[in-house]
Amino acid sequence: MMKKTNFLLLFVFLISTVLYPKIIYQPLEQAIFAKVNDETLSEELLVSRSMIVYLLSDIYNSYPEFYSALTKTATGVDLMNTYLQDQALKIVNQVLFIQFVEQKNIDLQREHIWSNIEENFSKTFKDVGIPDEEIDNYLLALGYTSKTNYLEDAYYSTLYNNSISALYTKIIQETEVSDVEMTEEYQNNKASYKSEPSADIKLIIFNSTEDASYTYNRIIEGYYTYDEVYEQTGSATSMRIILKDDSNSIVRTVKSNPPGFITTPLLYDAQNNTYALLKIERKYPEKQLTFEEAKDQIIFTLKDKKAQEYFDKVLPTEFQKFQEESSIILNSDMF
Repeated sequence: MMKKTNFLLLFVFLISTVLYPKIIYQPLEQAIFAKVNDETLSEELLVSRSMIVYLLSDIYNSYPEFYSALTKTATGVDLMNTYLQDQALKIVNQVLFIQFVEQKNIDLQREHIWSNIEENFSKTFKDVGIPDEEIDNYLLALGYTSKTNYLEDAYYSTLYNNSISALYTKIIQETEVSDVEMTEEYQNNKASYKSEPSADIKLIIFNSTEDASYTYNRIIEGYYTYDEVYEQTGSATSMRIILKDDSNSIVRTVKSNPPGFITTPLLYDAQNNTYALLKIERKYPEKQLTFEEAKDQIIFTLKDKKAQEYFDKVLPTEFQKFQEESSIILNSDMF
């Protein structure tokens, strides 16, 4: 998964900086900075993405002479226009990629995404207690000219990120691997196919450290066993945990103690202020997986490699062809 994540992040960077084969400059509506095929992009989106208002404000306050040169000389104005056009092309390129993915019959659920962003927006500001009349000022401080501007920015960012993941998923699902490929992968990289160290644990949850301590002492003193309390408690649970994350206190405790060990009361959920008594049931050390045990991992590894080959070698050509066949119009009144 780490390789996949790094690879997708690299792709995000590359696809955001690709140049275009053909751009048309012509007048558009005043509030529109670009039209990508049939999709119009608002000037507000460009303003927020470019952070031009924030940048100019910062320059004005910190470097007034430079601000004057930037806004009142032909060279300064050309520099700002070049910067804005560069930012505009990055947005256009991302929207092109979203459309490119959609024409592969991948539903990115645009309406659902917009609805979720709108709901989360209202919930977030309500939760932090910002009054409606102060929201616009708060957004302006972040570089957004309005609520709609904020929603639109979040919408296209989410769409773009989702489009990359959706295309990757489609390639993975459609890619086939043969038995010969799987056998060769296992033989060549057998050492990498191992089970992760893990453990089965039981947890009895308490609403206070006092209750947890009292129960722990009664168990230690022999009045009843841990399992007896576990069976009679509605808040008890069991799970298997991976013993990899040494920053997790439960993982450290389980790794350093044998099966059968019962912990003193430990903080389980800081937000809800709950505590737990933990019992280690069984520990599973790392071990070499057989071919059959590793089969799912082998299939994913092979499919992931083929997906990376697609993104590296095939996709650039496909996307360039889509660009060449697309209509990209920038507002000539702005650029």
